[in-house]
Amino acid sequence: MRVELLYGKGGTVPLNVPDANLAGVYSAKERLPLADPHGAVQEALRNPVGARPLAEICRGKKTACIAITDASRPNIERVVMPVLLEELHAGGIRQEDVTILVGVGSHPPATMAELEEKLGSEILHNYRVENHDCYLSPVDYLGTTSLGVPVEINTLFARADLKIAVGTVLPHPFAGFSGGPKMMAVGIASYRTIGASHSPAMINHPQCRYGNTAGNPFYQSALEVAEMVGLDFIVNGVTREDDGSLVQVVAGEVRAAHGQLVAGLQKDFLVNIPGPADIVVVATGYPKDGNIYHVCALGVCAVAGAAVGSSCVRPGGAIIAVSPMEEGIYNEVFYNTLKEATTPDEVIARVESLAERKPGHHRAYGVAQVLKQYRVIMAQSKMDPEQIRAIHMEAVASAQEALDRELKRYGPAAKVLVLNGTHRMVISVGHGS
Repeated sequence: MRVELLYGKGGTVPLNVPDANLAGVYSAKERLPLADPHGAVQEALRNPVGARPLAEICRGKKTACIAITDASRPNIERVVMPVLLEELHAGGIRQEDVTILVGVGSHPPATMAELEEKLGSEILHNYRVENHDCYLSPVDYLGTTSLGVPVEINTLFARADLKIAVGTVLPHPFAGFSGGPKMMAVGIASYRTIGASHSPAMINHPQCRYGNTAGNPFYQSALEVAEMVGLDFIVNGVTREDDGSLVQVVAGEVRAAHGQLVAGLQKDFLVNIPGPADIVVVATGYPKDGNIYHVCALGVCAVAGAAVGSSCVRPGGAIIAVSPMEEGIYNEVFYNTLKEATTPDEVIARVESLAERKPGHHRAYGVAQVLKQYRVIMAQSKMDPEQIRAIHMEAVASAQEALDRELKRYGPAAKVLVLNGTHRMVISVGHGS
């Protein structure tokens, strides 16, 4: 069977899998785009969940700060921001009193080209737009969550009269789903806040997993952070895989609005897989396939890590991640933590022993857990193969070459599972097809 693997923005890579070996090809189901996305956003802002209309909330407030996502997330901002700004101005907040804060978390700062794609040139050049830097940006200390996470939030946001967060909702290995309070706990937080919340204890907690917010300590802690910050309003949406068009948008109070959206998404993103395979071929999908940091989260940990409950790969099996990764390493802490260790066990022991963790330690820890049990192959990457081999993984020039090689290794009866677009999947193994 010929499979077209998602590869970069709008691209695919062909892969031929022998029918006798194919255990299945899986992806999340797609939904129809909104017929009138502008109108849907306006309706959400004027009839929010658990909150007054946004223009009413603006009354009596002078300054507003809007936290948005970076290029590693699907772009709902291009549709949402013009409507959102119209409502702010209708509520009495002036253009010069609005700050747009890019909540990059521990990612590199958004470039001007990325910001223009995200916001459009008119907004980019007529409003104050700032990148958050988890190491360098001024932050306000607001206290500590019940889990002991110190809450340090970008000062521009913390001191604004009106605080709004905009984001896309997708499955997430810690929070269950992105969006909601996660922008506060990660996107515009300091490295100390991010590092403390991404601990080994959190990674290993049975409720901290893809698609689950119930009883999830990471999610509950993030909600605490949002309350401490005084987050007034969120605008969250879902996009299509193929063209990025908006399929759903919700706005309002963080608990109520995000909770309503997530409740409907649990079925949309759920992918049931009958059982583990010898070889799992993974295409993470754009925009999560641009670097090895995100591919390891959505192409490695998402199929065999603690966050999925049951692995898609049998013990001793292989994961073949097919992604361009043209951005390279992306997070030096993650990469160097793996590179400087001689074994995965050494990575795990080191991260567990740290008194203070930085963003990236958690990803190295999760990947090391996978590497202890499975072989990881990065195929058809634009990275230097030696960079990949330096962190205990294998590098192969093409997806087809990698699969053919692994079929020879595991024999004629080997079963191959293909997962296309794992950044949109909540994977359940052993519960039907």
